[in-house]
Order: sequence, then C-alpha cells, then structure tokens
Amino acid sequence: MTLEIIKEMWEYTTYNKLFLVLITVLFFLFCMFMEAFDEMKIPFALYLSMIPYIFISGYGMAITKDVLNGGKRLPKILIKDVVVLGIKSSFVFIVYISFQLLLFTFVSSLFGFPVVDVDDLVMDFFETVPLLFNHDFVATVIFLIIDFIVFYITMFFIEMGLARLADTGSIIEAFNLKRIKETIDVIGWGVYAKHYTVIILLLAFFSLMIDIDLPIFGLDYILKVFLGLLLFTTQYWGIGAVYRIFKKKQSDN
Repeated sequence: MTLEIIKEMWEYTTYNKLFLVLITVLFFLFCMFMEAFDEMKIPFALYLSMIPYIFISGYGMAITKDVLNGGKRLPKILIKDVVVLGIKSSFVFIVYISFQLLLFTFVSSLFGFPVVDVDDLVMDFFETVPLLFNHDFVATVIFLIIDFIVFYITMFFIEMGLARLADTGSIIEAFNLKRIKETIDVIGWGVYAKHYTVIILLLAFFSLMIDIDLPIFGLDYILKVFLGLLLFTTQYWGIGAVYRIFKKKQSDN
C-alpha cells in the first residue's frame, strides 16, 4: 500500500514535465509574494498575504477535485475555479482548524503542557519532542497518545470536509458531519488511518529534506522549491485519493 501511494503520487505530479516546471515556478512566486506580504509593516499586510494563499489553496483543491474524479496528472489552472475553491476552502479550513485548536488547548490544559499541534510536532520532530520529554515521562506519553488520537479524528473530518467541498462545491456539505462520518465508515477507519499515516510520513520526509542544506546555493534553492511543491501536492493529492476510495465503493454498489 505504501509503495503504491508513493508511486501514484509521484507519477501524478511528474506526468507532464513542462507543466510541472511551470507550476513549480508559479508556486515559488506565490510563496514569495505571501512571505513578502507577511513581512510588510503596513496596514492590511495580512489581508494582502491572503491573496497568494487563496490561489495556492485553490489550486490545491483543484488537485483534490481532479484526483477524486480519477485524474492522472496535475490539472490546468482555471483562474475562476481556483479563486472560488480557494476562498471556500480557506473558510472551511479556518473553521475546522479553530475547533481542532480548542481541543488541543483543552487536552494540553489537562496535563499542564503547552499547546502542541501534532502537525508541527511531526514536521519538526527532532526540535519539538525533546521539549515535551522535559516533563514526566508517563504523563508525556499519555499526552502524546491522546493528542494524536484527537489529531487523527479531527483531520479525518477536516480532509473529508475539504474533499466533499471539492466534489460538490458546497460549503454546507463541507460541514455535514453526519455525511462525513458515513463517508469515513464506507472507506473504513482503519484504511483511512493507514492511508493518512503514509501521507503524513511523506510530508515529514519532504519537510526534513527541505531542512538539509546543499553546498551549491543554486541547486539547493531549486531543490527546496521542488520539495516544497511535492509537499504541497502530496497533501492535496492525498485528500482526493482517499475520497476516491469512497466514490469507487459507491459506484460498485
């Protein structure tokens, strides 16, 4: 299963080499714009940084939509669709993540730990984990187990919410928790957990590779941009790929 997921994701991303180069350049430019707006000391800079973010997340959702419908390569950039999906998905993501943060805060308060985002913990594993184990070992292990359970369950709903948004275009469907649970039931919670774990490990691997500096600056920079694109593509491809399991089981029935 693991090798199949990695192979399919790689083939999807690299199917059209020339288009991949174009997407990599655009991805780099939008990330640069977003970072530049973030650092500006002017009013409304935060809102300006949302513009490239909407385009990036919108194209990510276009990938999800393409994959869940059986697409085999990176989709074309349709500006209107990308902007609409970007705005809708940003709203859905913010609502879900805010609720997830409340749960993380509650769990952390029970154990007297700082709030830990499991996503950040995995991406910056070697920096974060030693800080946690400055506390009581048993309490830390229990805390991490509960935090991971909360993370997995909430991320299942977040991802399926985004997948349903990509599939239907409806924000209401993105928050239809009953329908989302039924979707996960059809996929299988165990199957979903395995699939998502592979995606998380891939994201962690790409993140770790980005942190490695090569002695040749130009090559190092190009590699980091490409790895960043792979990290981005993997995340949204993963959402579409797991939802595709649901659609296939539906059509078979």
